[in-house]
Amino acid sequence: MNRTVLRLDRALLALAGLVLVVVGATALLWTTGTLAELFDGVPDAIDTTATQDAVTQPWWPYATGAVAVLLAVVSLWWMLAHLPARSVPEQDLPGSTRTMRLRISRDAVANATAHAAQQIPSVHRATATLHDEGPELVLSLVVTVDPATDLPALAARLDRLLADAATVLPDDRLRSRTTLRIRSSRRPDRAARVA
Repeated sequence: MNRTVLRLDRALLALAGLVLVVVGATALLWTTGTLAELFDGVPDAIDTTATQDAVTQPWWPYATGAVAVLLAVVSLWWMLAHLPARSVPEQDLPGSTRTMRLRISRDAVANATAHAAQQIPSVHRATATLHDEGPELVLSLVVTVDPATDLPALAARLDRLLADAATVLPDDRLRSRTTLRIRSSRRPDRAARVA
C-alpha cells in the first residue's frame, strides 16, 4: 500500500466522519423539532412518493445494476490497492538467531549495485531493484550504454558486479536479471536482455 492510498484513506475517512456528524445532528434536530424552529419550511414528515415512483420505473433495474457494477469495480480496486507490497524492505542474513537478528536493507543493496554499475565508463545510466518473484529473490539491473560499447567486456564486468552483490546478500534464492538499453540519438532506447 503506497502513500497515495494512505492519504486517500484518511481523506475519505474524514469526509465520511463529517457527513455522519452532519446527518446525525440534522436528524436529532429534526426529531426534536429544533430544526423547524431554526429554518422555515422544514416538513414534519419525509415524503417518499418520488422514491416509490422511481422504483416502479422501467429504467430502475438498469440504473441500480450500473451502480452495483461501478461499486464492485471500485471495491475491487480498493482491495487490490490495500494488498501488501511484495517487496520486503529488509533481508535476514545468515547467522541470525532468535535473540539477535542480522538484517540488511534491500534498497541499499540495489542502490549500491546501480551505483557500482554506473562507475563503468561505458555506462550512462543504471538502476536496480531487489524484489521477490515467487520463490526467487531477483536483483534486476537496467543499464543504458552507447551502441559502440564492447558488450562482452561489459558483460564480464557486470558479472563480477553481480557476484559482489551475491556476496553481500547471501541467499540461495537470489537470481539476477540484467537489461541493456542501447542509447540512440535518433530512436528511443532499444532494450536487449542479458541472462
